[in-house]
Amino acid sequence: MERIRERQRLAMRAILTHAYENVPFYRSHFDSHGFDPRGFSTLEDIARVPFLEKRHLRETPVEQLVARGVEPSRCQVVSTSGSTGAPLRMYLDLEARRHQRVSAWRIQFEHGFRWTWRTVEIRMTLGGTHPAQRLGVAPKTWLSILDAPEKWVAAIRDVRPEVIMAGASTLDALARAWPSNMPRPRIVISDSETLYPATRALIESRLGVAPVDVYGLVELSDFAWECERREGYHWNADSHYVEIVDGTIVATDMLQAGMPVIRYRTGDRAEAMGGECECGRTLPRLGRIDGREADAVILPSGRALFWPFFHEVLARYDGLNRWRVTQRADGSLLLALETNGGDAARIGADLELHLPEPLSVEAIAVPEIRQRAGKKFRAVVRERV
Repeated sequence: MERIRERQRLAMRAILTHAYENVPFYRSHFDSHGFDPRGFSTLEDIARVPFLEKRHLRETPVEQLVARGVEPSRCQVVSTSGSTGAPLRMYLDLEARRHQRVSAWRIQFEHGFRWTWRTVEIRMTLGGTHPAQRLGVAPKTWLSILDAPEKWVAAIRDVRPEVIMAGASTLDALARAWPSNMPRPRIVISDSETLYPATRALIESRLGVAPVDVYGLVELSDFAWECERREGYHWNADSHYVEIVDGTIVATDMLQAGMPVIRYRTGDRAEAMGGECECGRTLPRLGRIDGREADAVILPSGRALFWPFFHEVLARYDGLNRWRVTQRADGSLLLALETNGGDAARIGADLELHLPEPLSVEAIAVPEIRQRAGKKFRAVVRERV
């Protein structure tokens, strides 16, 4: 572990120095907070580095965010979903694209991937095909998230992939349409959004494989992942530095030099996790990832409740498939229940009884909680005032 920390210290010092000397935004950002990278000597000094906020990435001209010598017009532009506000755009030069590709491959190889295995990936934006894939190396089939799940099933039946990759909402829809006589894949990777326990259980029961949950962001690539133990998320300590500050993930990509992301306040809540994993890997771990700070019910005292609280209450009802809690502008809760014969009023009363502070709960049974294609499923939503 000391060897990893020393590599992190050197990599962090290098990216801080590079950003200060080559990226206009970081020069002014660091100067305005009185931080000089030349004074960075130990990993504890990271606390003196000012945070990078989402607004910085949204409001700063791209020419100020990329390093000297990086031409934005030659970069691949990727954007966030913007589901809780305006989307932000990242500009990836060739080196950054390679770095993100290696990060993704690493996670698959940790789970036994082989170069001959076929992959199906279901996305809103379809990716390209690498020349090596045309020669049969890691062949991949792209499917559109806008197609009906039955069409995905037909394509998967033809391809017979060893690996299926998609966001949690997409995998939920796929699992619901999955026939009992389908050959099962070897690996199912869920990413892009929170993998709720009900979806995890549904995927495992229908596809016959426990999904691997992966955490990452457009801004930072995939960098935290479950091992075969499914006990926390190992994070790639040789490429990223991860902190939990006030319950929120703050992360640095130490290898992304074209458009650096340094001490980025992600807005996602998680727990740190100590101790060694029984899998034998020495990489540090995150514990449970609760998702975005915005996805919470706010109690009268100002305290926030995230989806795990509601899961603990609602998971006891066997006939409950999917649920969504919406906090209205007046503070009351609307509980939508996708349930097979369950008594919605009784479930709502049970939830209201377990709330740590008084809030009115209206529970309704619905045949299906609809999810717009390409949008992340949010189990807890607050109406905008």
